[in-house]
Amino acid sequence: MVLEGKSFCFAGVGGMGMAPLAAYLAAAGHTVAGQDDYLQTEVRDTLESAGVDVRDFLFSEELNAFDVLVYSSALRPDHPLLQGARAVGLKVMRRGELLAEVAAGRRLLAVVGSHGKTTTAGLIAHGLVKNGLNADFILGGFFAHQAHAPYRFSGSDWLVAEVDESDGTIGAFNPEATLVLNLDWDHADHYPDAAALKSAFKDLLERTTATVLAPEDLREHLTVPEALSFKSWPPAGKGMNAANAIAARTALELIGGQELEQSCLDDFPGMARRQTCLHRDVLLAVYEDYAHHPTEIEALIEHLRTTEPERRLAVVFQAHRYSRTRQFKDELARALGGADQVFLLPIYGAHEAERAGGEMINFTMAFGASPPTVLPMTGLGMEKLAMGLGDEPLTLAFVGAGDIHHFAAAFVSQVRSGFERANAWLDYMTPRVSKTCTMKTDEPLANKTTMRVGGAATFYAEPENMSDLLTLLRGAALFQLPVFSLGRGSNIVVPDEGFAGLVLRFNSGLWRESRRLADGRLWVGAGVRLKEVCGQAAKAGLAGFEFLEGIPGSVGGSLRMNAGAMGSWIFDVVERVQLLESGGAVQDLPKAAFHFGYRKVEEISQGIALGAILRSPEAETGAAIRERMDSYASVRKASQPREPSAGCICKNPEGDFAGKLIDTHGLKGLRVGDAEVSDVHGNFIINKGAATAADIIELVRQVRAKVYHASGQVLEPEVLLLGQDWDVVLGDLKEVGEGDNG
Repeated sequence: MVLEGKSFCFAGVGGMGMAPLAAYLAAAGHTVAGQDDYLQTEVRDTLESAGVDVRDFLFSEELNAFDVLVYSSALRPDHPLLQGARAVGLKVMRRGELLAEVAAGRRLLAVVGSHGKTTTAGLIAHGLVKNGLNADFILGGFFAHQAHAPYRFSGSDWLVAEVDESDGTIGAFNPEATLVLNLDWDHADHYPDAAALKSAFKDLLERTTATVLAPEDLREHLTVPEALSFKSWPPAGKGMNAANAIAARTALELIGGQELEQSCLDDFPGMARRQTCLHRDVLLAVYEDYAHHPTEIEALIEHLRTTEPERRLAVVFQAHRYSRTRQFKDELARALGGADQVFLLPIYGAHEAERAGGEMINFTMAFGASPPTVLPMTGLGMEKLAMGLGDEPLTLAFVGAGDIHHFAAAFVSQVRSGFERANAWLDYMTPRVSKTCTMKTDEPLANKTTMRVGGAATFYAEPENMSDLLTLLRGAALFQLPVFSLGRGSNIVVPDEGFAGLVLRFNSGLWRESRRLADGRLWVGAGVRLKEVCGQAAKAGLAGFEFLEGIPGSVGGSLRMNAGAMGSWIFDVVERVQLLESGGAVQDLPKAAFHFGYRKVEEISQGIALGAILRSPEAETGAAIRERMDSYASVRKASQPREPSAGCICKNPEGDFAGKLIDTHGLKGLRVGDAEVSDVHGNFIINKGAATAADIIELVRQVRAKVYHASGQVLEPEVLLLGQDWDVVLGDLKEVGEGDNG
């Protein structure tokens, strides 16, 4: 494939291999866009600064704007973008396949090996920049503290890149020079035995056109074609990166055509998640490292022993993939045995399902009679870890290639704050969200609801985009915070004591965006007001949305509650919903996937609605639509109170109306404190100025009791009671006396 003039869409653009490649292509002048369900803020910043168009939502019909869809091997085969790309006949390529195309015709120096590639390639890239050598590079990871970008485009003939063997795309490369770091067996999901992996490296060397670089002790295990030049070096001295540094210097000398000083890499900033010191005080030094292969772990433990010889060494380890755990559980246990104390986190499965022989029970059994403590990835796990470490001077290393780095960072925030949760949460979150993401503690909520009552949220945030949202939710899970997403606050009562969790409000940025799609459709973010949806539809001549005009809510809340008025419901006009499920998976689901009914949509009530595609049932003139909107508005003004309320307070019972029952039994005007049953509409409780949540709850209790004893009908609250259960708060209806005034 000729790359010139091609435009690219990256599915899974936030991956550590995907992001540098996407940024490189954008820097080279290509049109590049990308989407990732789990994009981290710092990666997003790198992509956007390179000119990549990062999309939080990307729909299949928008793929026609691109020539090629590039995807990470970590994506499931049924990912909507993969399916959509194939449906429209788009060329589809894995990351490694595109990298091979980029490298074609270039003087490629391929860095290969089962481990150590990212650090060695990073050393080479740093050396290129420091020593003024002209070569491009594309890394498979980020520099620590973002000291350099993980890519460079200069138009040089030389290109340095990590070539990944894990998914078989290594077979697409034809390097000028190949730097081999090791031949350790790995990736059992793709290579059934060590011989299969070595065969892949052997084939790469046969396609190499000029030079092979490798340590001397690897020479006898390599089959190097006689026509190739072989450059090697003796075993390195002690030190975690000593061998990688020698390999990098040898590669730099090949590219530059001259010898370099041994000190040419001394100021290497390191790579993110590689021997990174997160915290140090008199008693505790905390490191994190990406090691996930037994050989890497042994080297890391030896390095930490040398670096901190006076301290005990404890390791928290997260195994990566069930296939690797099954393959290496005994070797991993032996390698971890070099530490004084070992803790385990749940296995990070990546895209794999659990596999017999590779589950946590199998792994813990490999440690023998004294298996390590398994920690939950929550605040409780952090507390158990802190209590289990003792009081002696200690080096604590968090080791693994999954999501252990989030747990490590949260633990360090807890340590710094003395396990004071509010300060620890802010310490953890602040560097991980965008600068425009609002975060507060003890944020009053009364003024964010239409009822104007209630206390504060212990934690409050307004995410700017999906990266912020996912980071906030990850933090909530780590700190064990209940989460509630608040829209316009029109169908909720906040208790006077507030909410001891995280309240999210989709009030800006991505969430307020909307755009018109083809065929009478609108895409609307969760924070778009229903009144705005109605206005946009009217302007576009799209009928069927008029009933939304007077509902004082936003799209996200209306989807959760299946909001309705004038005999119509939001799901009457829904085509698809973008949903974040309770387990963290982002879904783009059709209307048929939801079980919606009166004031509830089961799937959305357990997750977070992010946005929706709405479809107009028919086109109509703007004037006719406006006339209907005005008619509905007039009905509302005449039938609903103007004072602060939460809308209809109770659900309509089967075959009857709550407002009618309340009116029939003479309850209009019933009052507790400054909460009053409206004399305009019996199913509205209004705030006369200084009502409290307790007043409203008590008034609901009395209204329900009186209606029940007079008619036998049970009125169920329709509005949400934040963080509490109405059934618990109101008690047993039958035990409330007919004349009980509380």
